[in-house]
Amino acid sequence: MDETGHKSFFQTHKVLAFLPLALMGAGVWYYVKGRVAADRTEPLAAEAGAFARPAPARQAPLPNLPPAYDPRLGLDIQGSEEFRSQVTHALKLIWMADRDTFLFIKRNVSIIRNDNKTGFYMEDGKTVVALSSEQAFRSLTWCAGEIAHQAWHAWYALNYKKKARKVPPPPGQADTSLPEANPAKLEYKGLGAILWMEAKAFEFQLDVLRKVGAPRSETDLLRRRAPRDFSAGHDGSFAPAP
Repeated sequence: MDETGHKSFFQTHKVLAFLPLALMGAGVWYYVKGRVAADRTEPLAAEAGAFARPAPARQAPLPNLPPAYDPRLGLDIQGSEEFRSQVTHALKLIWMADRDTFLFIKRNVSIIRNDNKTGFYMEDGKTVVALSSEQAFRSLTWCAGEIAHQAWHAWYALNYKKKARKVPPPPGQADTSLPEANPAKLEYKGLGAILWMEAKAFEFQLDVLRKVGAPRSETDLLRRRAPRDFSAGHDGSFAPAP
């Protein structure tokens, strides 16, 4: 083999020997270039995500409740749209915490009304729970407790404030009882009876507050109240609204 053939042979082998190294070098260069480009784009994407406006939170709708537990059925909630929503969601809290308590309220309360006072009264034979805006919108848990307090008064009015029926005289005997001189006479109760009724209503209110997960700041107001302090269950003007 002549000198030219030897040179071509060795040159060919040198190229073949360096070819794998060249391919590996190209691969490393391509990988490094790709990583650098990715590192440049990732901070931009993160920065864009940081300034993106989050989607507005949607208020969770009331679940499909059975008719017996649906707070929108069987109760006449009177007031603004905001008041009706507040009361409905407060009743939902009670329903989720204790269904027996919810059914107790539903059986004894006919109307929940936004009023200039917080209290309970009868109207045309119906039990009315009156809530002032201050008490109703204090919080959902507080609203639930206020409804429970007045519902206890409604239950008491329906079950224990009825006058006992007069027993008729035996046959053949005259009725010697005297007629009521003033049929419109108001029924006055002693302070002891009033304190007892309020204590029971506050006890029920506190029980409901605990069941619906009220904060300690709300439950402490009832635990530490003085016996003659009714402000946590009653407020506002009890005079007729003008």
